[in-house]
Amino acid sequence: MATQSQKNSEQIIKLQGEIKLIHNKISTIKDNHLAHLDAKVNSIYKLLWAVGLISLSTLLNLISNLVS
Repeated sequence: MATQSQKNSEQIIKLQGEIKLIHNKISTIKDNHLAHLDAKVNSIYKLLWAVGLISLSTLLNLISNLVS
């Protein structure tokens, strides 16, 4: 029959394995998924800038036509 010390040792080993697994999953998320999300956010920012510039140029064109 296993003593309490042996049971604790087995639990510690099990927890260490789970911590390593969690660390690997966090690394995967950080290195892979965040890079993809960053690229998507950057493309959305570019799209917003393009829409903003088109809107501004249309507004300026409208104002110049009303002034003339």
